[in-house]
Amino acid sequence: MVGGLADTNGDPTKPEDFFSSFFDDSEYFKHIEVGWTPSQDRIYLDNVHLTYWHADERKTAGVPDGWGLAFSASKFIDDKWMPFLRLGYAEDGGALWERSIGTGLGFYMAGRKDLAGIGLNWSRPSETGVGPGLSDQFTMEAFYRLQLSQNFAITPDLQLLIDPALNPDEDRLWVLGLRGRLAL
Repeated sequence: MVGGLADTNGDPTKPEDFFSSFFDDSEYFKHIEVGWTPSQDRIYLDNVHLTYWHADERKTAGVPDGWGLAFSASKFIDDKWMPFLRLGYAEDGGALWERSIGTGLGFYMAGRKDLAGIGLNWSRPSETGVGPGLSDQFTMEAFYRLQLSQNFAITPDLQLLIDPALNPDEDRLWVLGLRGRLAL
């Protein structure tokens, strides 16, 4: 179980404003997550998580309060396959998505710790967070996670966004990405 509290008005480019924003505005993002894994050594392989979040109204920004739920599950099968499922629901609060469903499949390379995978996602944009009348967004992703050491991995990926919510003038966008993960 984990939980957290963050300043919804926080600006990482102005860290000197932290105290006044956090204590004077008192507009927070709170979350609590409950998860399960069969053992500590399977934490990244077999797990289920449910997260509840709530965001206070941001008066100056004109963003209503809101809440949401997120569900995530993955299962390691036959020491090589890893299907995963992600579900999300949000009610206001400045959320980008109102609803989201993502699924995919990863494949561990024989004799290596690298993971190749594909993912598919459908998301409905939030009218209060993004704007009214936008089309649902569909995303396809192919990725390859290179496990460079026990604690460090990089993941290049290629995504195709169909009807991208944040760029409604485009029908399709290609995104090339690179993620890193350091686990201590």
